[in-house]
Amino acid sequence: MKKFALTFILGLAIAGAIVYTIQGRQVAKSGGRRGPGVAKVAVETTPVKIADLVDEGRFVGSLESKSKFMVAPKISGRLKQLLVDIGDSINNGDTIAFLDDEELLLAVKQAEADLEIARANFTESAELLEISQRELDRVKTMRQQKVSSEVDVENAQAAHKTRQARHQVNRALLSQKEAALETARVRLSYARVTASWSDGANGRFIAERFLNEGAMISANTPIVSVIDIATITAVIDAVEQDYFKLKTGLTAEIESSAIPGRIYQARISRIAPMLDEASRQARIELELTNSDYQLKPGMFIKARIIFAEHHDATVVPASAMARRNEREGVFLIDHANEKADFIPIEKGFTEGEFVEIASPTISGDVVTLGHHLLEDGMSIILSGKSQPAEKVTKKGKGQGATKGGRQP
Repeated sequence: MKKFALTFILGLAIAGAIVYTIQGRQVAKSGGRRGPGVAKVAVETTPVKIADLVDEGRFVGSLESKSKFMVAPKISGRLKQLLVDIGDSINNGDTIAFLDDEELLLAVKQAEADLEIARANFTESAELLEISQRELDRVKTMRQQKVSSEVDVENAQAAHKTRQARHQVNRALLSQKEAALETARVRLSYARVTASWSDGANGRFIAERFLNEGAMISANTPIVSVIDIATITAVIDAVEQDYFKLKTGLTAEIESSAIPGRIYQARISRIAPMLDEASRQARIELELTNSDYQLKPGMFIKARIIFAEHHDATVVPASAMARRNEREGVFLIDHANEKADFIPIEKGFTEGEFVEIASPTISGDVVTLGHHLLEDGMSIILSGKSQPAEKVTKKGKGQGATKGGRQP
């Protein structure tokens, strides 16, 4: 008896499956329209809209000074006097510090004395050379008169050449002593440590101080650091999906949480030609004017960069997107026949909850809930009346957060 009951139940199940399969094939042959007795899919819809979309990126980063360098002496010595401190403003060529210069002054005096000796030797050799020239001329004249011998002429010529060689040596020694004096004076000038840069348009600030007065320092030991913050650099990192949208010259809005409510305008000045292998991010630098010096290097900032703007774009909610047969599209409502047709589309860019339909051009209502149960041409039951398409103008909030420094 039990075996008979099980066989009967199994037979009913097989019969039901056969009926369902035949019915499904009939539906497919009829273009998805179900006949009497076939259940319809209940869906929710929303109208296709016309909107102004903004493709933008939201990033976080930090500020850096446009220029920063260390001021260090070119010679070693004792730091005799330090004229600046942290936060002081300086101009191009201002003196920062003085080193002890006693030995350098003595070196200059020694070089000056050596130069005087070299000049005296040069003057003496010049006079002797003139005398030897006159003597040679006299001996040659006497030889022409046959008063002196050929040997006398040769001796006079040898003496004159000796005087010439000595005079050339003294000339070289004079040049050497002049160079030594100039070197001593230059080394003396190195005791005065200055800060200078090629662009002298803006003043700069002392950012750090590394030494105190009285310290013994060697050459190239930093004393202070100098920064330029009249024009400041904002540094952000971009992931691959945003990297190729960024172009030099694009404008950006910079906001710092330390200065709420104030928006700074910036411009992309440099884009790294590579992505870091570890983070898969690229360094992007933006320049912005900081004439009031409110922004400081090291501050945290948020950046909003507009990649493109599309006006009067056809948009649908992201919830309306569906995928069938490896193609992405939407289910468009056919109110006359109470069915939903699958329309493959090409997407533009996404802003927040809206997706741009680049092609084809569509209008009407699309399914936003229940499309996971639909196939092309299936009958539907609307949960509410659809509203006609409308045009809206909106300012987007950008896409969601990513590891590439973007934030909501």
